[in-house]
Amino acid sequence: MSARVPETNPRADGEKRPSESPRESGASGGRAGAVRDWLQRRADTKLGQFALLWFRRYFEASRNSGAAATTYFFLSVLPTALAAIAFFRQAGGNENAVAQRLITHMHLNGTTADLVRQTFGTTADNVLAATVLVVIGFLFWGLGIGQLYRDVYARAWRVEAGSAVDQAIYALWFFVFSAMIGLVVVSASELRTEGWLVLVPVWLAGSTLFWLWTPRVLLHRAVPLRSLLPGALLSALVLGGTIGTSPLWIGPTVNQNANAFGSFGVVIALIGYIFICITISMVCAVFSPVWLEWRRTEGEQRAQTPTAAAPVDGSLGEGSGETGSAT
Repeated sequence: MSARVPETNPRADGEKRPSESPRESGASGGRAGAVRDWLQRRADTKLGQFALLWFRRYFEASRNSGAAATTYFFLSVLPTALAAIAFFRQAGGNENAVAQRLITHMHLNGTTADLVRQTFGTTADNVLAATVLVVIGFLFWGLGIGQLYRDVYARAWRVEAGSAVDQAIYALWFFVFSAMIGLVVVSASELRTEGWLVLVPVWLAGSTLFWLWTPRVLLHRAVPLRSLLPGALLSALVLGGTIGTSPLWIGPTVNQNANAFGSFGVVIALIGYIFICITISMVCAVFSPVWLEWRRTEGEQRAQTPTAAAPVDGSLGEGSGETGSAT
């Protein structure tokens, strides 16, 4: 009977074995596991280490909150914003401002534009439904979206947040968020006519302030404003770029879905668009703690490098001296 010779690994210790393929290592985690393993194999660079840390912290903090927040947005924030816009723009005609903004921004026309108008209704319809939709949406889902964002920020910063006034804070955040959406819709066309030199600074200033205020109020000022600034700036930049380029990628999708599925296709495309924007906002919410932690780790490593190198240099010097005297 011949004994089985164990396989030898010619690679040095510390390197991955050839058998650790991306498919095997990421099988348990699906796509997320595959992406994590792909980042781990490239974590020998500073950028790779930062991306891996950011990736891990996002999945640790989000826990699929993006899908829930998107649902709550459509059931509470959007009806509230529609009702508020319709209430304050009754004198401006019966054209729905949100529908008209989507049609103009996404370059929709023909049947798709008609379907968008039918989906959002008229100003009179929105005013009539304002009381019922706002009250129901606020009571059942409006408070939940603020809590979702609070939990994401708390897990990202690893702080405890919670008090007896949380429900009031969620209500405040809900109405501020709804007002911001309505203000963006109403003022976008006017600001666009003034040109990009006006639109971009106004968006960056307003969006940065909102994403600074959001974690500050939801976490009860547990994190300093200076620490929150990187994530707020990133949210303003990335969300602004996503919205600004949306006619290039979501506009054709809305047209295709409208031609294939009618109003249902329009709704599905808009849900996907909102889900992308909310997910981006949560990814950016995790950026600040990851950035600060990574910078601190890099600073500690740089501080330890000269200390660790000194004994090595001394031992080499002593060894060379002994060698010289021996000769």
